[in-house]
Amino acid sequence: MHRKLLSFVLFQLLILSTTSLPAQRGLTEVPDPDPEKEQASFQVADGFEVNLFAAEPMIAKPTQMNWDTQGRLWVSTSETYPHVKPGEDANDKVMVLEDTDHDGVADKSTVFADGLLLPTAILPGDGGVYVANSTELLHLKDNDGDGKADETRIVLSGFGTEDTHHIIHTLKRVPDGDIYFNQSIYTHSHVETPYGVKRLLAGGTWKFDAKTLELDVYSRGLVNPWGLVFDPWGQTFETDGAGGQGLNYVFPDTVMFTAANAERTVTGLSPGQPKHCGLELLTGDHLPKGWSGLYVTNDFRGNRVNSFELSESGSGYIARQTDNLLTSNYVSFRPIDILMGPDGGIYVADWYNPIIQHGEVDFRDERRDHEHGRIWRIVPKDYKPESITLPAEAEIGTLVDQLCSDQKWYRDQARYELSTRKPEHVFLILDEEAVDTQEPWNEAQLKLSGLWLAEDWNLPEEIQKRLPKLLTYDNPQMEKSANVRAAAVRIAGAHPEFEDWMDWMKAAIEDPHAQVRLEAVHALRHAGTLEAIRLAATAVREDNDRFLEFSLWQTFRETEPVWLKSFLADPNSMSSNPNTLLTIANAARSAEVVDPVLKLWQDGKIPADKTSAVLNLVAERGNTAHLQQLWKISQQPDPPHSQAILNTLVNAAERRKIKPEVSEDDLLALIKSENAQVQILGCRLAGLWKVVASRSALKTLANTETQPRSLRKTALQSLAQLGGPDSRDYLLSIAKGEQLKALQVDGIEALASMNLNLAVQAAVETLSQTDSAAEVNAILNPLLSTKQGPNLLTRALQDAHWNADVATAAVRMASSLPQQNPALVSAIRKAGSLEAMKAELTPAEMQELVSEITSQGNVHRGEEIYRREKLLCMKCHAIGGAGGKVGPDLSSIGASAPVDYLVESLLVPSKKIKEGYHAVQVVTIDGIVLAGVPILENQDEIHIRDAEGKVNVVPVEDIELKKNSTVSLMPADLVGKLRRDELVDLVRFISALGKTGELVVSKQQYVRTWEVLNPGDNVKAINDAIRHNGIEHAATDDPLLPWTATYSQVDGSLALQPLAWMGNIAAKNLQFARFELNVIQAGRIGLK
Repeated sequence: MHRKLLSFVLFQLLILSTTSLPAQRGLTEVPDPDPEKEQASFQVADGFEVNLFAAEPMIAKPTQMNWDTQGRLWVSTSETYPHVKPGEDANDKVMVLEDTDHDGVADKSTVFADGLLLPTAILPGDGGVYVANSTELLHLKDNDGDGKADETRIVLSGFGTEDTHHIIHTLKRVPDGDIYFNQSIYTHSHVETPYGVKRLLAGGTWKFDAKTLELDVYSRGLVNPWGLVFDPWGQTFETDGAGGQGLNYVFPDTVMFTAANAERTVTGLSPGQPKHCGLELLTGDHLPKGWSGLYVTNDFRGNRVNSFELSESGSGYIARQTDNLLTSNYVSFRPIDILMGPDGGIYVADWYNPIIQHGEVDFRDERRDHEHGRIWRIVPKDYKPESITLPAEAEIGTLVDQLCSDQKWYRDQARYELSTRKPEHVFLILDEEAVDTQEPWNEAQLKLSGLWLAEDWNLPEEIQKRLPKLLTYDNPQMEKSANVRAAAVRIAGAHPEFEDWMDWMKAAIEDPHAQVRLEAVHALRHAGTLEAIRLAATAVREDNDRFLEFSLWQTFRETEPVWLKSFLADPNSMSSNPNTLLTIANAARSAEVVDPVLKLWQDGKIPADKTSAVLNLVAERGNTAHLQQLWKISQQPDPPHSQAILNTLVNAAERRKIKPEVSEDDLLALIKSENAQVQILGCRLAGLWKVVASRSALKTLANTETQPRSLRKTALQSLAQLGGPDSRDYLLSIAKGEQLKALQVDGIEALASMNLNLAVQAAVETLSQTDSAAEVNAILNPLLSTKQGPNLLTRALQDAHWNADVATAAVRMASSLPQQNPALVSAIRKAGSLEAMKAELTPAEMQELVSEITSQGNVHRGEEIYRREKLLCMKCHAIGGAGGKVGPDLSSIGASAPVDYLVESLLVPSKKIKEGYHAVQVVTIDGIVLAGVPILENQDEIHIRDAEGKVNVVPVEDIELKKNSTVSLMPADLVGKLRRDELVDLVRFISALGKTGELVVSKQQYVRTWEVLNPGDNVKAINDAIRHNGIEHAATDDPLLPWTATYSQVDGSLALQPLAWMGNIAAKNLQFARFELNVIQAGRIGLK
């Protein structure tokens, strides 16, 4: 993957139009549940038609569906969800639907089992049906043939139930016979098995062998993964109902976003795409052109069924969103599962509910639907299914033929049905057909199915006999030959006991196809021997993609006890390739790996483009002797990598508080450098290392008005770190505005780090003298992000008088503190003479406002309000992946959330916080308070994204207190200064996001994240720099150029009106913008 930063000069505005969209329904207005009216809202893709397969009373509230080999559709249903009410008994059901006359409509519905509690998954098999029932995996069986379960066996128990829509779900059988199923982020499972207790904390995928009762974790992560499917070669893909990365490629031991104790994660295939539920691969020659081979999944928030095209790329895939299969504006249409059926139709389970929020909307909200549910059937127009023998009724020869079907349904069901027959009979016919077939694709499917069945039956001799030909499979007429080899390597990986295993792995690790190498890395990691890890190391290549890079890192990380001793004794024992040695070392926890790597780098044996990786290693794990070596290099005449080395020293000092021995003169030389970046790094080191002799030089820098503000601010911060009365008095004079007025805000921030009480007094006085709220955040943030700051500020405000705008901005900050402080909020309101805002509306007031939003709100004006910088919407929320990451992506919020919920979220943001966005509060041993959304947490450190979007990395050893916060990062009263009509327009816009029309994020990929040149008060200096150096200078990383983030509108266009004009440059009045592209596969881009 390559990153490319592109900069453009913008000469004119783009004029685009939008259209008004219908609003989300209000408090009591819900759709008519008549299926005909719902169906009338459907817009199905060209070449398809849709009909109702089943509805109430035959079915209600489906949660998952799966077919059996007789062509019957089994459905788990839950009218109880989201919880059983006190005093009531749960009576959820397993239903069986049949279309006995084959007209595409179910005509028989049977209650196979009832009395269940929140069944969220179902899978027929082993003479009955597996059901995920809250904390248990059950197997239900009908022994007397009356169509009702009369035997219940608890197969596994101990699965977490902290959140009822995160309990285990999505049962799927994979080609080798194992059963996979998922759980979600708030679930913590501790399951006792015959092989010990198995644990999965937070989200992930389980792998279960029903024959042996072996249970293992297949992958970890994702927020709420309710979709899972495998391709014809056994590769697995998942969707996430609360994430935002589209389809996810999930291979053994994948670690993804939100995984517990993750140190490194793999991202999805299509970041910024909607949240999805259910997943199916469309197959069959009967489908309209272009549809076979697409993956379809449900954007249940947006009332539509999306499709994606996957293309192989390296060891993994890239995804491109294509046309929607089905679109609706019917708010209760909630597609949550999707399957192809035996007739070639596409079946969509419709949860049918105007309310889909879990904890965000009251569990007993009267709009929650507990009665309805549908199964829709989508087929090609005028489609007449062929009469095909169902697998349950077929002879072995017919089943073997079905393994080669163009429809995945028949291949999967035939393979399972064959697993119930006698192996010797199956292999006799299957192997004969594999030899006789003239079709390469059929040959591959037959041979692979033979291997998968042998694995399912646990027949080592058969597995060992079949592997060699499949591991070397290379049919020039079969473009998927490498996929066959990859599938074979995965099976081989489970059998390191085979005599030829290491020879097989040596061939696989050198395979020309990256996916085969990826599977070999998995296998070698699981083997875990020194020989296996040395072989895995040969897979390190410059052109490895992110999936291989992750798996190699994971391999070396998990097996460090195996290879470390050998590496330290002689690095060449692991590899003679310096890049490979660096890769291995970067995966280690031990600091001992730094010595050999640093020596290789100093000897010039590690390529220059790997310098940053070497220095990161030293910063994270190097000792003082290593830092001394780097400092010595940095002091050489014209040293290479000077700034990178200095950054390493800064990082080591900040995160681990270690430093080399340095002469004062050498450090002062950095501060007096002609390079502004070197000066900044020199200042930071002077403060971190407490070099008192630098005080005068730091003051000189701060006092020099021609220096960039960033440099002067750094000098002030370093003076604070030096401490002492001299620094205190100097900073206090600046904080009070007695000198260097332009640095007053920076002076308050610096002073706060050394004398919080004085900084609070200066801040209160400063804000008493201004009518502008522009710098309230900058002034108060360093005070409020300390343990004692809020209380000190409360006392200092007793006799203060602030402008109302200033006080309003301060209230927003105080209201969003992780620890609520009513006294502080009250003191600010008193200082600003503000009346307390009435955030909670009565039901009548809410209904009136919702009606006004629906009838009078304007989406055009609403989007303009949403984009206002002061409102901070774009700073915290993304649309189509573009924007802040502190709050949920709003791409489809209008199609999923009722208007009253949106209003309440704006007025009382802490009342109901979206899953995955609960903040944590961390107090460090230095008294610094950090709050934000945790994005990575492990035994060494926690990464927290704060309300500004900045990621703070806090070492665990520096944490005094860590606790969950009940306060939203969204400030209270954020919309308090909006006029009522502006609030109406804003909510109208948000409530339209994701519905039909131009406020749906397009499948077309647009640049949505930009940086624009925003000179502020420094326009003359920046103009001069660009004029003197040429327009192309705007594309450089000159620290003088202040780039700020902005985002495209929903329709993909960049609004140019708010962008700053740069004045007269080359006789033109210009605007500057740039963006970055992640290029995975070469292609064209366009500008208009």
